[in-house]
Amino acid sequence: MIADKYKDYMYKLIDRVIRDIGPRESCSDAERKLAHFMADEWKPVCDRVDLEKYTCHPTAFLGFFPMLVGSFLLALVFYWFFPPAAAVFALFATSIFIFEFVRYKEYLDFLFPEREGENVLGTIKPRGEVRKRLIVCGHIDSAYEFNLWLFLKNAAIPVMIVGVLGILFTAGVCTAKTIAYFTGGADAHVYTVLGFVCMGFYPVAALFLFFHTYVPVPGAMDDMAGVSIAAGLGRYLADAKSNGEFFPENTEVVLYGASCEEGGLRGARAYVKKHLEELKAVKTHAVIFDGIYDEKFLSVITREICTGAKHDPYLIKMAQDIARDHKWPLITTNIPLGASDGTEFSRRGISCTTLLCQDTSKLVPNYHTRYDTIEHIRPESLAVSLQMAIDMLRRIDNDA
Repeated sequence: MIADKYKDYMYKLIDRVIRDIGPRESCSDAERKLAHFMADEWKPVCDRVDLEKYTCHPTAFLGFFPMLVGSFLLALVFYWFFPPAAAVFALFATSIFIFEFVRYKEYLDFLFPEREGENVLGTIKPRGEVRKRLIVCGHIDSAYEFNLWLFLKNAAIPVMIVGVLGILFTAGVCTAKTIAYFTGGADAHVYTVLGFVCMGFYPVAALFLFFHTYVPVPGAMDDMAGVSIAAGLGRYLADAKSNGEFFPENTEVVLYGASCEEGGLRGARAYVKKHLEELKAVKTHAVIFDGIYDEKFLSVITREICTGAKHDPYLIKMAQDIARDHKWPLITTNIPLGASDGTEFSRRGISCTTLLCQDTSKLVPNYHTRYDTIEHIRPESLAVSLQMAIDMLRRIDNDA
């Protein structure tokens, strides 16, 4: 397998970044330092390297939790005295959760500080005319540590579900009592019982106040490993151009280090918005690599449930065929909670899918915690992922 040649390079690249740059909060100096580091890394192997600045409000994506919990508490207070106000606060809490966290909309971003992010892009031209394009992407920032996941482990999932259901249930009860308030039935005993049920949900929902810290994790598998795949592809193509290995005839390759994925996909959103006309002018495919640490969990993503993104069946089948040819087990699945940068491409009509090497059936200890270190990454997972990228590039270039 040709990708084995670049396994050590990718592993050492991750190790160097984790040691020398460390955790990388979205739109922070550390994230920008990595963007410039990757620009220098890609200059020898690319025809052009670009650093693209943009502005966003990265702390809005998870910083809304105090407003959500506070609105929920106000809804419970007003429920007993003035139900219409309770309904307003409960519905506002629901809308915060749905638009900001589930749908990744910039719903309350204007309330949070504006910061500058920087995407890094390396472009490699094919031998001939550019007729297609393949973007290979990993994100350069790392997540805040998720307290609930660190301390509760897999129990965090049912706790979060109960908290969210409590917020939604309370919004429904407050709305029902508001209707009864205007029709003369708000004093019914059932609303007293329902009010106490809603109050019972509050201690669980209040845990969202402690959902995360503002301390970023090392970000080895999530997602410096993904960035290393893009870097490995660049190294492979630089070698292939001169040594007779496969090099694309008509497919331009873009190595993309995406800013602010952990801050709500803001970097990918800025990139796609800026380049949308260009991305649609030439048939463009994007393959996102995220959560790379164990090839036994090689997965291709078909949909991202929260954001509604549906990925391209062409790329999904291609990944399945390549895995079968190599006799690698491949899991075909979706992302039920959260999202990848692939959302921003697929929602804008750009062919895309996301590849993982992560066990998504549970909360693994190194996911969004201080344990996301290089010791948990199998070098073989990097080689398998890079080989997937090389083979997908080959098939895209060969297809009519």
